Amino acid sequence: MTTPLRRKLLLSMVIPALLLGMLGAMGIFSLRHLEQAAGRILADNYRSIQESRRMTRSLRLLEAPVDDGAGTANGDGRDAAGRELEEALRRCEANVTETGEVEILRRIRTSWKQLRFALKARGAAGLDPQKSRDLQAMHTDIEELVSLNERAMIAYEQESRRVARGMLGAVSVAALAAFVALALFALLSAHRISRPVTEVADRLHQALNPTSLNKPSTTASAVDEIGRLREELDALLLRLAHYEDEQARKLSHLEGRLAFVMNKVLEGLVLTDAEHHILAANRVGRTLLGMATGVGQRLEELEPREDVRKLLVPLMEGTFQPERDLGEVRFEIDNSERIFRPRVLTVPASGGEVEAYLILFWDVTEQRRFEESRRRFISMLSHQLKTPMTSLTMSVNLIREKLKDAAPAQVELLSIATENCNSLSALVSDLIEAAREITPDLALKPHRMDLARLLRSALRPLVPQAEDKGVTLVVPKEEPAILASVDPVKFPWVVTNIAGNALRYTDRGGRIEVAVSSDKEQVEVIIEDTGNGIARENIERIFQPYVSLDREPQSGTHGLGLAIAKEIVEAHGGTIEASSEQGRGTRFVIRLPAQGSRS
Repeated sequence: MTTPLRRKLLLSMVIPALLLGMLGAMGIFSLRHLEQAAGRILADNYRSIQESRRMTRSLRLLEAPVDDGAGTANGDGRDAAGRELEEALRRCEANVTETGEVEILRRIRTSWKQLRFALKARGAAGLDPQKSRDLQAMHTDIEELVSLNERAMIAYEQESRRVARGMLGAVSVAALAAFVALALFALLSAHRISRPVTEVADRLHQALNPTSLNKPSTTASAVDEIGRLREELDALLLRLAHYEDEQARKLSHLEGRLAFVMNKVLEGLVLTDAEHHILAANRVGRTLLGMATGVGQRLEELEPREDVRKLLVPLMEGTFQPERDLGEVRFEIDNSERIFRPRVLTVPASGGEVEAYLILFWDVTEQRRFEESRRRFISMLSHQLKTPMTSLTMSVNLIREKLKDAAPAQVELLSIATENCNSLSALVSDLIEAAREITPDLALKPHRMDLARLLRSALRPLVPQAEDKGVTLVVPKEEPAILASVDPVKFPWVVTNIAGNALRYTDRGGRIEVAVSSDKEQVEVIIEDTGNGIARENIERIFQPYVSLDREPQSGTHGLGLAIAKEIVEAHGGTIEASSEQGRGTRFVIRLPAQGSRS
């Protein structure tokens, strides 16, 4: 049943119920309102009558003869009667409901003011004639107040009866009109419901039988609409079943092709659900996991090789980080040793939870072969550099010996050249040492030394360059000494590399300052310049390898300096960060764990 048809059927049941409900609610509300209104009015009139009677009783007590022998008790009773009359009068004044009550109450209040003290203080002789007339007028006004409220009660009762009869007639007429409207609505609904059923049946017939488009359709009077619609729906369902079979065949064919592709790729693919049940796996994935049977097993139930299992422990324990490599494993596939690096990708559900995990065993064999060839190249290059560096160092030392009595500037340059040759020789030795390992790492040889003194010595070669360019280079102060455990070759290179970059991008008249400070927890090296600065969006990129922010990179710059500097600092257990603002300079802060104290 279509949504419009369902809506019409629902309306045919709901609307009559709503109309009858509204009619009943209207009648109940009207009668209830009438009852409450009449009750409130009658109650107010009755309350005024009661208070008037209380005033009459109190007034009778006050005008009773005075008994001289009664004493104080008689006086207390008269005081109580006066208070009761005053209270009753106030309540009548607060409960005015009829026209004329205000005037009557005003007269009573005036008379009471004139008689109150006279009635309380009078003796056995009684009241004078004028006061007696005022007392009689007050009685007359109270009786008039009672009569006014009694007449109002009778009038309200008659009015309520008349309104109730009118409302009963209105409800009866409304009920008759509602039943007539419901009958008309039912006829219209039946017509409107049957017409779309016929139209739907005609359209289904025409859609399923295109050749019958020009044939006249059967009218609703000749054919059962619901029966015809059922026949057309049966035909439609049959066609849908054929369509589903065709789609299932195509899907099966597509799955076969996908399985063929998955089994041909060199990478291992394993798909699991959130509970680690294996949903799919290709040939390489099954081999790596040692799967003896098909899908359905849990990762924890498999018995792969021990090294493979150790790599998957973070996934099974839920401690892995998505899209992070879990390590490497060597495995023989198709009579060839391959190197795989597993990585886990999460498949999120619509609510944000993890629906499945995809384990990718990346084949990094070719990458490792490239790294091996690069290592061999570095080893060969290092050995080729060692001989000329030795000769260059010896030559500089010989020249330095012969020019002992030269000008101070020349002696300073030769001293700097000697130190640079020694540093380059140490770097070449490190390259040779690193090339011996299959996976080279950054080997440090830390020594506990005065870091400020070490950096002053390392920055000496930059002083002449800064003077030639007209830039002020401020090196760390000599006192106090700051002790730290650093590699005497690699760590100074970090600072000189950053300072050299600052010198390259600082214009004449600028300033570069290198400062060292320490406390009980860390040693801090700050390199700050007044150069061109770096855009905020590029701050994080400067530590990435092969990233150059120059539009036209200069000769000898490959974007590796800061990447290597970051690795050296982190190898020391420290951190490096940069902050900058274009046109106002850059600030680098290096923090190392404290290894000593100030002296």
